[in-house]
Amino acid sequence: MLDLHLHYKRLGTALALVMVLFGSTRAFKHYYSVEQIPSELAANPTPPVAPIIEETTLTLASGGSVQKLLTGFGVNKESALQIANAFAQFVPHNKLKSGQDFNVRYKRSEQGVEIESFHSQSSIDQKIIITKADGNYISKAEKIHLTPVVHVFEGNVHSSFYSAAMKAGVPTKLVQEAVDVLSYVVNFQHGIQPGASFKILCNALRNDKGDIVKIEQLRFVSLKTGQQDHKLFAFTENGKMRFFNEKGESVVRSLLQTPLNATKLCVTSGFGMRRHPLLGYNKQHKGVDFGAPTGTPVLAAGEGRVVACGWSGGYGNRVHIRHSGGYETVYAHLKFINKNIKPGAAVSQRQVLGGVGMTGSATGPHLHFEVILNKHHINPMKVQALPSLKLTGGSLKKFETVKSATQKEMVDFIQTKAVA
Repeated sequence: MLDLHLHYKRLGTALALVMVLFGSTRAFKHYYSVEQIPSELAANPTPPVAPIIEETTLTLASGGSVQKLLTGFGVNKESALQIANAFAQFVPHNKLKSGQDFNVRYKRSEQGVEIESFHSQSSIDQKIIITKADGNYISKAEKIHLTPVVHVFEGNVHSSFYSAAMKAGVPTKLVQEAVDVLSYVVNFQHGIQPGASFKILCNALRNDKGDIVKIEQLRFVSLKTGQQDHKLFAFTENGKMRFFNEKGESVVRSLLQTPLNATKLCVTSGFGMRRHPLLGYNKQHKGVDFGAPTGTPVLAAGEGRVVACGWSGGYGNRVHIRHSGGYETVYAHLKFINKNIKPGAAVSQRQVLGGVGMTGSATGPHLHFEVILNKHHINPMKVQALPSLKLTGGSLKKFETVKSATQKEMVDFIQTKAVA
């Protein structure tokens, strides 16, 4: 039987050779398809190579759009428009910001670039994902889980508190809040010496990668300078948050020592006898001059009522306010006075009165600030007003609980950071 099979195989080979010689390749192919040509004799065409899926990040340029970004990458106009419209369902075209990143998965071929998926983080807690299904692009929003945590910034002051805090990574808004709180107890011009140290504790949000993505509420700030160690705690009662020292005394005092943004001023002339810059002879200087850029907001040092405002000779544009406890304050050389500041008008602490200028007898833009107590001028830098509020009873007990919890959070954070 084996010999018979070998005989037919040899016969088939001979017939095939004859057919090739006579040009009948069809019979040859048909014969071998029936007889199952051995693999070493069969044709072995190379299968087509599937396009490789790649990933990249595209960044939106100033004045750009999603459609322009994609067409510039090689995507055809129709697909680019589909993706742009799908993204706009969650983020309108006019809300896009330059520098925004888009993560892209794509295939590149002779026909161009085909997008497989396209996503971007639209906010700290939301990501927009666009995918291709049945030839169309569909979009969905995916929530990013954020965990509430506390975060502590700390550092040393070498030139100014503001620059030291910024160097430590404190957001600008939080720095200003800390400055506002500390300005009640610290003279930023003379009370902070190089070598002072600070700590700032705040609420924050952390993403699943462990990154802090948002700084929220300021809860504690401390500033140690010289022999003084100011520790101020946030405490909320009856829906209103205030800052208190360790004894439960409110830091909000009846008068501010510096009625300007503490980061934008310098003392150019102190209280007392001085040689007048215009008159050329010694004269009692009844206030303090704060040099600051023209237009810098001038703030009411305390709650009170406007006694007078308007032009006043060498004072230029001036505002005069009467406060409780026999105190009065004067603000001079203003470039302008706000329209709502009129004689008899009530003002609140930190309300904007006008802007720094050089009206009247002034050689440069500055604020001349006076404090009067019982009809006598006193040095504004030495005003020591009593706290406006002191916690007692149940409120003090609640505050002590909050203070202890805040201090523990501070210690825990610093210890965890040290271990990491």
